[in-house]
Amino acid sequence: MPLRVARAVENLERYNITRSILNIYHNVLVGNKVQSSSLAQYPLSSTQEWAQLLLDPVTWLLDQHPSLTLVVGDYLTAKPMFLRLESINLLSLIRVIPIRTSSQVDHVVEEEHNTPFDLSDQSTPLWRLVIAPIEDDPSAFYLLYTFHHVIGDGRSAMVLTEQLVEQLSLLRHAFDPKSNTILRSTQIPITTNKPIPAPIETRVNCYPSLRTLLYEATRALLLPGFLKKTLETRYWAGEIDSSLDVPNKTELVCLQFSHRETSKIIQAAKRRSTTVQSVLYAASIFAVKFVFMSSASSSSSSSSSSSSSSCPSPPASIKDNNYKEGEVIVFATPVSLRDLIPYPISPEEQGNYSSEILHHNIRIQDGSCFWKMAHSYRKQIIHATTTTRGRRNLLEHFGMLSLLSKRDGAWEKFMTSRVKKDQHGRKATIKLSNLGRGWDQQQQQQQQPWCACKTGNEEEKQGVAAAAAVTSEFLVTDAVFSQSSGVTASAITMNVATANGMMTVITTWQKAAFHGRERGQLFMNTFKKILFEAIDDGREEEEYLFHEAAVCSTKGGIPYRDDIA
Repeated sequence: MPLRVARAVENLERYNITRSILNIYHNVLVGNKVQSSSLAQYPLSSTQEWAQLLLDPVTWLLDQHPSLTLVVGDYLTAKPMFLRLESINLLSLIRVIPIRTSSQVDHVVEEEHNTPFDLSDQSTPLWRLVIAPIEDDPSAFYLLYTFHHVIGDGRSAMVLTEQLVEQLSLLRHAFDPKSNTILRSTQIPITTNKPIPAPIETRVNCYPSLRTLLYEATRALLLPGFLKKTLETRYWAGEIDSSLDVPNKTELVCLQFSHRETSKIIQAAKRRSTTVQSVLYAASIFAVKFVFMSSASSSSSSSSSSSSSSCPSPPASIKDNNYKEGEVIVFATPVSLRDLIPYPISPEEQGNYSSEILHHNIRIQDGSCFWKMAHSYRKQIIHATTTTRGRRNLLEHFGMLSLLSKRDGAWEKFMTSRVKKDQHGRKATIKLSNLGRGWDQQQQQQQQPWCACKTGNEEEKQGVAAAAAVTSEFLVTDAVFSQSSGVTASAITMNVATANGMMTVITTWQKAAFHGRERGQLFMNTFKKILFEAIDDGREEEEYLFHEAAVCSTKGGIPYRDDIA
């Protein structure tokens, strides 16, 4: 029996589908490390047991979020459609991957990114779950939600994973590992008739202005690739140029800040009247410049300009890495459109409503000031998200997509051309995607006993206390957020999320973009060192200049993962 058509695929959605077809971009992953005392007493060992535990929570999610029931039909044609599944086998969507310690979760995340969704398979939806029990801590496990970008974005995935953990606590009684209850079927019928969320193009006018139309049409469609790149300022975008002829394999490094370190970053941003995002931006571009864009000559000049310093110059191993004098940095900032349009979109709506700001021509010199860079970046973000012109720029490139040919294969041809038309085959040097703070579950639980004291009678007090006990069954201890590498996007993608007062940064890149995994590890080590040197309490109002980072970042290097809290 043919699947029911939910609705037609719109431009931004088709863009994400086309990236999948060409293996340019695979998926997004959002999840949490979860603590449960009952699991320590009655550990779950099989995928079937985990499926039984998750059965009721996932059934609830499927009823609330129709996007979770979708597959894509006619995806190779000019008119793909969203189709709605009639049932979903939860068992087939769950993988259980035990890990010895929390630090090994990065291997699980990397494997997930290198497992793309098969759009031709119309029996399974565009999401899946991974459970990673931690052998060294039997009461803890990672619950990871991997999804295709066509059905969600970071904001909606944050809400969905919050709801999943909440439902686990509320519906925990439905599966008791102590009893010999007959296992229930994991085939979940789809009963909801709710419409899937409307695309961004039907919620706000995305059609480009004449000015944008002429500029973009000339630059992106009419100019030959060699001429476009000649007219542009050269920017660094990987040690190896992008190509669709090599596999898109993601590599990553995970860095987690302790409660104290996270608090220190937040307080430093407040003292300097800026944002955490701006602080991370400044540290990341300093690290990019130092690790990937420092030639032997620039290193020497840095050393001579700081001859009084006892810090050594950068080692030869990080010099001359496809460095071209005069290259700049292009920085990409993903932006949620949910609160920027006339009729805001709730984060509960599962769909992709994100855009991107590109910051061009960023030049880092010896005298570049960390905090001035951070403040300048913040001003650009404010302009892009609060002014009429800025908001239009965030929307108009969706409208530009509507001008592409309607013939079969036209979108694939256009996306393939980006490899030849963008510098090094990529549109940016680095992207920093920050979900911000979420999963504030423990703060809510701390408030519940106070609520019980305000309740009128003893019976109601006991009910509230019982609800608090149920809620505390599964506690979120930290967050995981990551994206697969994008062949034509940025050379480096940093993904940030904060939960329970702990910030986690996962940096991904295409394996074919660097000369070895250690390059990405070196970047993250340098990023962390520069970050904490810049926000050091002893500095207070002192400026932090790039040459200080350049000559001191090799002094007392940070061991990879050894100091992660």
